[in-house]
Amino acid sequence: MNIQEEVLKYKEELISSLQESIRIKSVEEEPKPGMPFGEGPARALEHFLKVGESLGFKVENFDNYAGHIIFGEGEESVGILGHVDVVPEGTGWDYPPYSAEIVDNKMYGRGTLDDKGPLMVCLYAMKCLKDMGVPLKRQVRMIVGANEETNWGCMKHYFGKLQMPEPTLSFTPDSSFPVTFAEKGIFRGLLKIKAQDNFSIQGGKVFNAVPEKTFLTLPLEYKDLVVEACEKYNIANDYKISCEEKDGKLEITSFGKAAHAAHPDLGYNSLSALMSFVSALDLDIQGLSQMAKYFAENIKLEYNGKSAGLNFKDEPSGEITMNYGKAYVENGYLYISLDTRYPVTLDVKILEEKLLELLNKYGIEFEISKKESPLYIDKDSFLVKELTKIYQDITKDPDGEPVAIGGGTYAKAVKNCVAFGALLKETPDTMHQRNECIDLSTLDTLLKIYIEAIYNLAK
Repeated sequence: MNIQEEVLKYKEELISSLQESIRIKSVEEEPKPGMPFGEGPARALEHFLKVGESLGFKVENFDNYAGHIIFGEGEESVGILGHVDVVPEGTGWDYPPYSAEIVDNKMYGRGTLDDKGPLMVCLYAMKCLKDMGVPLKRQVRMIVGANEETNWGCMKHYFGKLQMPEPTLSFTPDSSFPVTFAEKGIFRGLLKIKAQDNFSIQGGKVFNAVPEKTFLTLPLEYKDLVVEACEKYNIANDYKISCEEKDGKLEITSFGKAAHAAHPDLGYNSLSALMSFVSALDLDIQGLSQMAKYFAENIKLEYNGKSAGLNFKDEPSGEITMNYGKAYVENGYLYISLDTRYPVTLDVKILEEKLLELLNKYGIEFEISKKESPLYIDKDSFLVKELTKIYQDITKDPDGEPVAIGGGTYAKAVKNCVAFGALLKETPDTMHQRNECIDLSTLDTLLKIYIEAIYNLAK
């Protein structure tokens, strides 16, 4: 019996289960008793595990941090790592972000691509293999996290505190095809400078996304200066900056385009644009003026650290990317987040030293919040070669060779793991953006790829 054809029978049930999952808003919130990442992620995890249980698998929930869904027996195991938490929905959607509405054969909703949709595809591929009674030598263990988008508290709990055994070999369907053999390191932190109390700023909500809008509030005394500057700026630039009087203050809005911090070149950073705009105003506002000068001289609208002298690159993974996402004023300080994805061969100490030296010239401090080492799996390994062959055979893409990315996936959580899909080459990438959607016409291909991957790795 052909497993690639048999798995397609599960498509309609898969779509229904995915809609239920998407309708659960699973953005990280304040912890509650028994819900370490808030109610939404806990509900999403519970739902996913209940789907697994209804399909006949053994499931277990580990304190609403993470859970697993197990199929088969064996001393060795194949891991499938994915997550049910999502980034904030943002604004400007054509369809409600948690409606799972299907329009023109596309399901819209936060998490459809990242990562509820791909994980659900893998779950139904497991279901098909179970129903067919296909003999496997390795156990298949789907590990579902609820905190991937922020701090990976889920994997730290599962593999760290609970000391759960690592799978023999694994993949995570939380990136793009073909196989990802290398992932850049992540260096993340907050720029910090003492600030006056006569302004406020809000830009982005997370480190790992290009901010679509940034808001700056100033005293009305700057109105004429700002209005004139806006007119000149908007003539010269495609993305605009607006200003209006609101509640006795001047509110400036910078408009950009959202994108994942792993590939900020696909977006337009509203925060960087605003800072360059503010620098040209030549204001004398403590904190804001120094930060704006730093951006104007070193960042501009770049994402690769070129003007800052931080444009590191290597052959396996390409050049560094730098994304400035969140911005806010708190307790007398202006904070701006930085998410850096650095090449796999770079010693992060060199990056850290050069960045701190540069920031010090502007009186800006830096609070490190995350250091995540790069991932590099040999292209000639069994895992990479096998998954590459499966992808090429099913998609008929002879150019589908292993790639390096800037994203940080669960592949870094365990040994011998790579990211494998689920974004196909011809599919627009809407992850972390408004109108995130999964093209249901791609499900046939995805089901075929993942059932072959699970079978070939586990047999």
